[in-house]
Amino acid sequence: MSKKKGLGWKYSKHITMQEGWDIFSKDEYYQFNQKWIKECLRILKHGGSLWICGSFHNIYQFGFILQHLEDVKINNSIVWFKPNAQPNITCRFFTESTEHLIWASKNGNGKKWKFNYNATKNLIEDRLNPKGKQTRNVWAIPLTPKEEKWAGEHPTQKPVELLRRIILSCTDEEDTVLDPFLGSGTTSFVAKMLKRNSIGIEKEKKYLELIRKRLNPPQKTLTETGMEVING
Repeated sequence: MSKKKGLGWKYSKHITMQEGWDIFSKDEYYQFNQKWIKECLRILKHGGSLWICGSFHNIYQFGFILQHLEDVKINNSIVWFKPNAQPNITCRFFTESTEHLIWASKNGNGKKWKFNYNATKNLIEDRLNPKGKQTRNVWAIPLTPKEEKWAGEHPTQKPVELLRRIILSCTDEEDTVLDPFLGSGTTSFVAKMLKRNSIGIEKEKKYLELIRKRLNPPQKTLTETGMEVING
């Protein structure tokens, strides 16, 4: 299972983040996306899930690539609605308040994809999805709150709730989750919280310490927790 952060191409005004290594020509960008998607599917077990997150600038390309690969089924497209989205400063477009996710699966060898239907009904709840009802493919999840950014800043850190829903929906405890673009470490953090194994890959060394902090948070003293020690 994989999650993809936004990348940009040269000469585009629609670049969500600029790390230096992630700016390509349009042809290079397509080839790069095709290569990493194929590699993820190569190591994914039959019946396993691949999740890709992006904006309208790149999500259609991801879908196009997946549609042209064998033994791959696109199960759903998910719209992540951000109730507290950043305002449009230019006032020349509609306010961008969504991101898009593709949920695909590798269905060779007669294997069907895993979908934890009851978990999604009972453990997912927001203004668009009442608890106990079938979960829709539009999720209302606010932007990543400040308290989740305590370990450091990352330009595209995803909220814990988004990854919680993804991982709960199509994995079981002790399954392994791979994120080839680990970024701030949210995928591995949530996998650990949900008793899943995880493998994360991150090219940028400056984010490694952030990831380490999130996966191994410092222990608070009694004073920091506000608790008192009373000698009997």
